[in-house]
Amino acid sequence: MTLNKKTPTIIIYSITVIVLISLIFFIKPENIILSLVRLGVPGLFLLVLLYIIDLIVRVFRWSLLLQVQGVNLPLKTLAIPVVSALAVNLFLPARTGETIRIFSLKRNNKVSYSDTISSIVIEQILSVFGLLIVIIGILFLIGESLQGTENSNIIQQLVLLLFVISVITLLGLWLAIIKPELIKKILYLFPSFLEERLLSMYKSFQTGLKDLKSSPSILSLGILTSASIWVIEGIMLFIIAVGVFPTYGLIDLPYVIAASCVGNITFILPILPGAIGQYEVAIGIILVSAPGYSFVQQGAFLIAFTDRLIKSAILLILGGYATLNLGGSELLRLKKDIYSTTTDQNDSNKDIGENNKSEILELQVKNKKTLLDENY
Repeated sequence: MTLNKKTPTIIIYSITVIVLISLIFFIKPENIILSLVRLGVPGLFLLVLLYIIDLIVRVFRWSLLLQVQGVNLPLKTLAIPVVSALAVNLFLPARTGETIRIFSLKRNNKVSYSDTISSIVIEQILSVFGLLIVIIGILFLIGESLQGTENSNIIQQLVLLLFVISVITLLGLWLAIIKPELIKKILYLFPSFLEERLLSMYKSFQTGLKDLKSSPSILSLGILTSASIWVIEGIMLFIIAVGVFPTYGLIDLPYVIAASCVGNITFILPILPGAIGQYEVAIGIILVSAPGYSFVQQGAFLIAFTDRLIKSAILLILGGYATLNLGGSELLRLKKDIYSTTTDQNDSNKDIGENNKSEILELQVKNKKTLLDENY
């Protein structure tokens, strides 16, 4: 039995809907509404402001990576595809929304596919390095407070997470730089339609890595901006946690940032669109284990889901506007192309019409001359 091409997509979205409905009913809709009410207008305003800063930092980081490749574009130009891609990623699996950035720069700014793909791949690697910096800082802050407590397993979990991410990242970079032939052999194992794309992405990654290596200042700034994004996301989650559960204090900020970091890892390689369910579970595991709190999973999931709800609402508004803006520019460009084509056709038709008129006049004159000669 052959499966329809749409079958995997239908299965993914069916699972996503089931997970989303299960989360809402597990948390209870009235608790979600109550959490938003507890945050109040000042809390929601602060969260919106922080998330806008988060988006600006993301755009700035991308502009840095493009500058290394000789592409200098205003932040406003880059902001539209970035926000649009993030909004689309909420609904499509495997970060498919990133294609908006690739095609947008190609279509509107004549930036090659390889340059854009390279910048996006390097961006994800810098995100991982930024994450490592944040986790090391968290371990430094909460290490002493957890020693000798029954919750000391959190340190072990974070250290293990740090170790695994470090090993995978460094091993991947080592293979990519030192053993390119091995990477190519691995890529040859994929189906042909994937092999070509992966090889193209790998070549773009190599180019971007070489360019970035020649600009250590931009590399450092890129890692710092990535770390700041993780911290901003953590602060947002902390504000929500304090709003929902006032027993939270400033001393708990490192734990909440740690939970946010673990949760945001799921967005790097999401299984379901928007990492639905993965994000909530990852955050819940850390918050439930936090010292001094005997959270039921419902409370931890409520904090994570409220965070998702607020960010998604902001992205839908800003991303919707950005997507319409991209579509509008495309329609205007198409309209200009059609107009220019129509004008050219009209001009050519006028020329043809004038030529036809002159040919008809010439024929009429010839016919008159022929008649006169015959009569004569």
